[in-house]
Amino acid sequence: MKATAAFLGQRLDRVFADLRVLAEKTTGIIAPSGTSRNMLEALKPEVARIVGDQAGLVESAGVSVIPGLLDDADTWHQWWSLIDGQLVFVPHNLNPASVNYYDYTEMTWFERPLASGRPELIGPYLDFGGANTKIVTASRPVVIESRTVAIAGADLTMDFIERVFLRNLGRRDEPIALITETGKVVASNSARFAPGTRFERPEEHPGSVPVPVAELAASPWHLIVAG
Repeated sequence: MKATAAFLGQRLDRVFADLRVLAEKTTGIIAPSGTSRNMLEALKPEVARIVGDQAGLVESAGVSVIPGLLDDADTWHQWWSLIDGQLVFVPHNLNPASVNYYDYTEMTWFERPLASGRPELIGPYLDFGGANTKIVTASRPVVIESRTVAIAGADLTMDFIERVFLRNLGRRDEPIALITETGKVVASNSARFAPGTRFERPEEHPGSVPVPVAELAASPWHLIVAG
């Protein structure tokens, strides 16, 4: 369990390290005096590097700006996804009057780092507004002069996380679950604990093995023997 936790933790650390670089490059584009959304296109090479370096784990990434920041758009979600081997910009409907309006400002992956001022790991959840797949999102604030102006994020595929988990722990007899800080099951080797469901009373497992993520204030996930 410790080896599996260490491997997952190292991969998550790498994602947050990449997002730190993406955030730094974003601060070089966004100016206090005003910025056009088209200027954010310059971030594509960095996103391409992240997706390439994190092959299999990260399939989409980008930045989402706070309302009112840009000169030519009230909100903007500059996001790219790997589709058929090509990194493409994914347009979202940002018109509040539209029935298909994608309000990223109310998404937990945007709200939590905006409020906490630190990196966050959100999920798993079904990304109805984006790829319509079950994902985990890593996100961190983009800060200029002590003000958070955007969120840099990356969507992590559940396939990769579950594959690592089951390859290493799937044959063990005892039920083992990878859970979030709130008790949501990320992966499990038992049908008793389906991903996305709530694991009751995670605090009753003091012997759980944390998944270390150095970028976070505390380890958000734990590997536990469910019993």
